[in-house]
Amino acid sequence: MGAGIGLSVYLSSAHYRRRLNKNHLSAAHYSGFKSSPWRAAIESGMIYADTLWIWGHPKASIVKTSVEHLKQIIALSKSDGGLIILATHLGGFEIVPRIFAQHMRATVMYRPSRKLWLNRLILKLRQHPQMEFVEANLSGVRKIKRALLKSEVVGILADQVPSAGDGVWAKFFNQYAYTTSFPAKLARQPNVATLFVSAERLRLGKGWLIKTRLMIESYPLCLDEACGLMNQYFEEMIISKPNQYMWSYNRYKRPHGAEVAPII
Repeated sequence: MGAGIGLSVYLSSAHYRRRLNKNHLSAAHYSGFKSSPWRAAIESGMIYADTLWIWGHPKASIVKTSVEHLKQIIALSKSDGGLIILATHLGGFEIVPRIFAQHMRATVMYRPSRKLWLNRLILKLRQHPQMEFVEANLSGVRKIKRALLKSEVVGILADQVPSAGDGVWAKFFNQYAYTTSFPAKLARQPNVATLFVSAERLRLGKGWLIKTRLMIESYPLCLDEACGLMNQYFEEMIISKPNQYMWSYNRYKRPHGAEVAPII
């Protein structure tokens, strides 16, 4: 069903098709993976189907999910300093907060929908007793910081385009993308660990594999370099399953009020 949706949207919307093709082909040329816009469009539809299925079948989706190094991550979540989990728009990314909430309390930041009714519906579908969803605004920032001060776990979908003033221009697949600087600033607190995760979709509805990579180096003090390093981690995770990334997302847009991107 997801494949059919993805293909239908790709064929019917020239604007959607141009953006997906441009982002996908540019990244493929830069990184060397095989370009397949049609396949990327099909799997983009699967992302939406994944999301709806995860929301509608929370218990079954957890059963279908496995996590790399889960015991080590649980131990890390209980250590002093807190844990920052950073995810990207790949595969079944909606399962990430739900699967970790089975083992630890988490505060998750999200960008609300502009439509109030849709935002309320999504929050209702996402709700979990171990998760608190906070909006990407000043109040949400404070709640995230308080959670880390309590040595708790926080989650951020960190490849979303932030508002002007909340990010910097950093390379993402060799194009400048306005990138949130919030994770790098959070990581400056003492003893905070950063974990990058992706939820790769397995074949034929078998579920998802959450791959994890712990950040072993410190972020550079320069925010431009720090955000560039964060994007490099995401690039490496995306390259492993490039067709499962949401290439149709307008990752390279300039937010209203932001300075012009540097010239490559």
